[in-house]
Amino acid sequence: MPGSLQHIYAVLQQHFGILHDETAPSAWWPIFGDEPLFEMLLGAVLVQQTRWETVEGAIVRLRDANLLAPNALARASADTLASLLRPVAFYTQKAAGIIAISTHICASYDGSMATLLAQPATLLRRELLSLPRIGPETADVIMLYAGNHPVFVVDDYTRRLFGRIAPELSSQPTYAQCFDWQRARYNVVREQIEQELASTIDGSSPTPTSKMRSQESLYADYHALINEQCVRYCLARPRCDGPPARRVYSRQTGRESYLERHDGCPLRPICTFYQIKNEQRV
Repeated sequence: MPGSLQHIYAVLQQHFGILHDETAPSAWWPIFGDEPLFEMLLGAVLVQQTRWETVEGAIVRLRDANLLAPNALARASADTLASLLRPVAFYTQKAAGIIAISTHICASYDGSMATLLAQPATLLRRELLSLPRIGPETADVIMLYAGNHPVFVVDDYTRRLFGRIAPELSSQPTYAQCFDWQRARYNVVREQIEQELASTIDGSSPTPTSKMRSQESLYADYHALINEQCVRYCLARPRCDGPPARRVYSRQTGRESYLERHDGCPLRPICTFYQIKNEQRV
């Protein structure tokens, strides 16, 4: 159905390609060290209110200092770690939080992220939320990308994009009156998205690009696509008709061939924000 969450996913995937492939889960999430699961946790914590390219720089510095593992960070000096994280936002507080998280993983799981992540989703999420610097969004990022648990990540980009597109929701007869993407509680937004995508996952309403994908793979790829869309087109000041923003979002070679496209945002035909903006010009 045009304007549905399934249709938005199909349009984004046609434009950007598959970003998160279940056969190569770190294809979209760049990994620099030897412990990808723990590195994903670090990235999820560090990226809070920080650009991803800044986070990548911090992770590379941690790797070069041999601090890209729980046992090393648990023994690290807070001052030393903070100096390596700078200019990540709140680097001092994040340094202390990362040391506490690393200490917990070492004390409870012998330093094994895989053991931590192997827990049932409900128990894992509760434990992650009990750790410093980890809120609902960060916990879900860790669970989805590092743990392969089927939870949809709701971030500011998700709220911005769906708030502007105003997708048709099968459970809501009139979008504008029934659902507020910006103000709704985190869990409400997540449950709404997961409910809408259920038919795509079970095959009852397949799209050419999404059928036969696992639940966690679909969620991860969709979240990755939303991030690319909002970094390139659906910015705070959107670039609806212009070429995509050429921001250095990540240092992955060959992933950004779509930057050469100049046909504008792929979601313009179904974007409520764009239609209203054009009507105001007339």
